[in-house]
Amino acid sequence: VAMRDRLITLETWASTRFGEDAPCVGTLRRWARDGKIYPAPRKHGRAYYVDEHAQYVNGYNDIARAIRESTATQ
Repeated sequence: VAMRDRLITLETWASTRFGEDAPCVGTLRRWARDGKIYPAPRKHGRAYYVDEHAQYVNGYNDIARAIRESTATQ
């Protein structure tokens, strides 16, 4: 995570990313454990924190796209 990026709670990230359709906390935690958020969230105590610009990824194509987009903006 670059210095200019903020880490926010997983729940805050989901509400800004998905709005009213944000998944429940259990789903968000499963996504974090299963590597479906890029860059990967960090666990501090019982809470996950994630880069405010993180993306949900599901499968190789999504991961490759997320990596390309994150390196293109730096």
